[in-house]
Amino acid sequence: MSDGTAELLTALATASDSRKDAALRVLRGEAVVVDPVETGATAEPYLTLREIGRRLGVSPCSLWRWQVPGHELGGRRRFRLSEVQAYLESDEFKERADELRAERKKEEDEKCNR
Repeated sequence: MSDGTAELLTALATASDSRKDAALRVLRGEAVVVDPVETGATAEPYLTLREIGRRLGVSPCSLWRWQVPGHELGGRRRFRLSEVQAYLESDEFKERADELRAERKKEEDEKCNR
């Protein structure tokens, strides 16, 4: 199986029903794909951890420790504000924050017992 076919099958398996319906309409010629560049729409920019931290009022070190989701672009890690905000509101992040608090408390207790 070629890489393109595998990628297409993966996208099909993970897409929502509405995305599948929209793709089928395009393939049948019933709808047209709109190029965002032609319509003047702008995509959300990729930002550094420092830029995300400034916008959220959080230390970049905390964002790194919290393992916020990002993308590898040109060998560098970049982030989208909307994805980071969604992650910070998720149950996955709440569990991660609880784990980090427990680790920090354990380290503090060990220091006190020395």
